[in-house]
Amino acid sequence: MTRRASLWRKIATRMALVTLAGFASAAFAALFLYAWVFENHSDAAPRPSEWTPHEIDYLVIAAAIGVAVLIAVIAGAQLARRIVMPVNGLAEAARRIAGGDLKARAVVDDETAGEVATLVEDFNRMAERLESLTTGMVDWNAAIAHELRTPVTILKGRLQGVADGVFQIDERTLTSLLRQVDGLARLVEDLRVVSLADVGRLDLRPELIDLAQIVAELQAAVGPRLTEAGFVCDWRLEPARVLGDPVRLRQALLALLQNALVHATPGPLTIRSGPLGAGEVGVAVEDDGPGLTPDEATVIFEPFQRASTRTQGSGLGLAVVRQIAQAHGGSIRHRPHNAGSTFELVLPAS
Repeated sequence: MTRRASLWRKIATRMALVTLAGFASAAFAALFLYAWVFENHSDAAPRPSEWTPHEIDYLVIAAAIGVAVLIAVIAGAQLARRIVMPVNGLAEAARRIAGGDLKARAVVDDETAGEVATLVEDFNRMAERLESLTTGMVDWNAAIAHELRTPVTILKGRLQGVADGVFQIDERTLTSLLRQVDGLARLVEDLRVVSLADVGRLDLRPELIDLAQIVAELQAAVGPRLTEAGFVCDWRLEPARVLGDPVRLRQALLALLQNALVHATPGPLTIRSGPLGAGEVGVAVEDDGPGLTPDEATVIFEPFQRASTRTQGSGLGLAVVRQIAQAHGGSIRHRPHNAGSTFELVLPAS
């Protein structure tokens, strides 16, 4: 690798050259100026024989040049030090991060130049973001492996039991296997939606639709399961016209109902569609418990977050709802409702 001259040496050298150039320019300017004066105004200045420099004059000029160059070198070195030290720290931090130490940070002090300090601060923010993303990726991969392990283990055990003759291939066994496959398919699709939305590549095919119609379809499909689980459902469907992807919105609303089925306490359950605010429509699901603490409410829409470790589910349902809502220019909101919770899928009215 080619060795480069240090920055402080370059700055000091150039400041010295600038000083010498200044003296030279002044000398030449003085010569031309006096030549013009003698040519046009001979009586305005002493004759050349009276102002021609003597030996002592040359010594004084040389000493002045030496002092000026020394001051320029010192000033250049001080300036370079204020630039080079944080830049060296920045380079060292970059090398450590490249070597795998994501906690490395560059340091600035009060004497660091403003632009360099801004560069170091931006670098540290980038390093923090990189560390956060890397940690999140590790946690994400671990969570995915954990969620996939359970259904895959069950499937493997059942199929191994069939192969060993422990289980018979009857309707009950096939139904159990299909249920696990459906769970896997739903988990993979939820992961796909969250991942695509995170990188801004969630594909939407919007059209003018009525959320009440989608909820009515889900009522026929999911209503019996909710009733079997002990919920007393109150379906209040008013027109809620939006411009959206019917497939994605159906997926989000199904996730909302699935969240209530898995996590809510069996009892009254209100599902309503219609206006939710000025220029807003959507669907709200109100349950009767157990509700969320303020801390739980702040993270419940993040992937793989559950209100309780004792509950089932992948922890992706509400994250999917949030991503689909945001892709449509809307949001998912939570607010307390008596002893339970209200989850609202909010979209711009069309």
